[in-house]
Amino acid sequence: MQIRPAAGPQAGAQKYDVLTALLTLAAQGAPVQGRLALRLSLLITARFNWRLGQFCVGQREIARMWGVTERTAKRELAQMRGLGWISVTIPAARGRVATHAIHFDAVLPDTMPYWTAVGPDFTARMTGAAAMPQVPVSNVVPLHPVPVTTAADGIWAEAAARLQQDAPALFQAWFSGLRMRTRDGGVLRLVAPTRFIADYVRSHYTGHLMAALLACDPTIRRVEVDV
Repeated sequence: MQIRPAAGPQAGAQKYDVLTALLTLAAQGAPVQGRLALRLSLLITARFNWRLGQFCVGQREIARMWGVTERTAKRELAQMRGLGWISVTIPAARGRVATHAIHFDAVLPDTMPYWTAVGPDFTARMTGAAAMPQVPVSNVVPLHPVPVTTAADGIWAEAAARLQQDAPALFQAWFSGLRMRTRDGGVLRLVAPTRFIADYVRSHYTGHLMAALLACDPTIRRVEVDV
């Protein structure tokens, strides 16, 4: 999901999605990361400037907001910086508090394992799958031509149907946008609509793909997913 400045008709919904992702991590994640997600959610809600992409709050005010000591607030801000969630853009100086940027490209991947708990619609929005055009591939003029799946390539259609039947929410979130590129002997190559989906499927769901493909054709040795 790409975070844009707070403008336009989708800006409000996008903010809620970001907070939902963080709060789901707070509810279900590991204790330390969950607590930091909750703290960051409060900072975003109370003090984050969406237009500038930063918050400018003193450590004493943050400690009061979180209900902790200033020492604890300092330590937990340092932990967020260590995770790459935030960074100091303007250091504190006499009479001026530090300004921090929030890096959603680092925050959101840490919330990703918990998206399916919210629902397939939420996962689809966060991955961009909800915005994928549902039109025949032949109507699209890609930058690099992608071979269209034909009847002879029915193994992917068969495997996709199996995946959809076994795990509908998982299929809708991660597999529904995959298309077959080529098959070269025992190697099947799929194409994903975004690099984010391709990377995540390769990292987390290659086993699911192989299981479905092998059930349809035991000669498949490897599956590759690209953009």
